Amino acid sequence: MHKLFKLILALGAAAAAHGAAAQVFPAKPVTIVVPYAAGGPVDNLARALSTRLNKEWGQPVLVLNKSGANEIIGAEFVAKSPADGYTLFAATEAALTMNPHLYRKLPYNPEKEFTPVSRLISVPMVFFVPRSSKANTLKDFVQLARQAKDKPMSYGSSGAGGIVHLPLAMFAKQEGLELVHVPYKGAAPLIPEVISGQVDAAVLGVSVIEQHVRAGKLKALAISADRRSVALPDVPTFKEAGVQEIDAVFNIGLVAPAGTPATVVEQIARDVRRVLLAPDFRKTQIDAYSYVAVGSTPAEYRDFLRRDSQLQAERVKTSGATLD
Repeated sequence: MHKLFKLILALGAAAAAHGAAAQVFPAKPVTIVVPYAAGGPVDNLARALSTRLNKEWGQPVLVLNKSGANEIIGAEFVAKSPADGYTLFAATEAALTMNPHLYRKLPYNPEKEFTPVSRLISVPMVFFVPRSSKANTLKDFVQLARQAKDKPMSYGSSGAGGIVHLPLAMFAKQEGLELVHVPYKGAAPLIPEVISGQVDAAVLGVSVIEQHVRAGKLKALAISADRRSVALPDVPTFKEAGVQEIDAVFNIGLVAPAGTPATVVEQIARDVRRVLLAPDFRKTQIDAYSYVAVGSTPAEYRDFLRRDSQLQAERVKTSGATLD
């Protein structure tokens, strides 16, 4: 009888263990933290993704906006969250690879406190000039800039130390140009300044300037990408324009708190990739904005972040930018 009792206990324990192991993720609501206010590209992508994941997982997937401080507020919140896969962070280079080089001290460590899940999309940017510019090609612009020694040409950005400023600072160095940096508080006030000729050039995402190019208010000289944009098919890539690539691209990725179980991380990455590559999702949420769907594996994203951190370190040093 005693042996039978022990056998029953053992079988019960095994069944309980099997049930726990077989529990499907997620078993409760998942939160995606966005480090910007509602309405921007990161927020819009996160909300579209959350809607589809809700259907995939059969659990609510919520978007929590924690904006401010160059993504630091959202990053710190996620870094200190439980490492169980139920709190994810939709972030760009700012939080993951740029801030460590722009700030002397951060309240989080992206390498030690985050686990890469997937690089969701990349957003190629277009080098553009006013319609009145004498430059009709990127090589024209470089030549004009070299000749303008008495009055250096200018480039605008959406903020010092940001994803627009740093690639153009590197562009100036690569081409041996003396260009004046003119920072603005976002893309909205920058575009009219380029249209009016107050600023000589800038780079922004295709979807942001496409309408102005089609209306003849701006001239798009080159796109920083491997291939041309469907939205602006007549605009050559940097390589096609005969100018060294500057990687003027920003990426939106998904990370989790460090220590999140590898099986959960891998599952999230697989499910996210399936959503991103679904034809209807790509058509409405990716192609419509001239984004490039990536949907990388966690390992691929980890390697990308390491390379990008080295690139951003070089760019920050070249630009001399600092944010504290």
